[in-house]
Amino acid sequence: MARSQHSFSKRQREKDRQKKNKEKRERMEERKQNKSEDGSGGIEIDWESAPENQTLSKEEEKKKEEIAKKNQDD
Repeated sequence: MARSQHSFSKRQREKDRQKKNKEKRERMEERKQNKSEDGSGGIEIDWESAPENQTLSKEEEKKKEEIAKKNQDD
């Protein structure tokens, strides 16, 4: 007894979905390995040359000053 066309199509969609998911996992694993081999977590930012954020609220400015003062005391 042969399968109905609907059952066959459903099984084909399931196979395609599984194949796609497997390929996706393999690509993700490959990217993870490449990332770990490079040793870098992305682009390195030179914070010394980065512009200073001058849009701080009054509370943030106060906290920043307190932290700077605390660091000077240590």
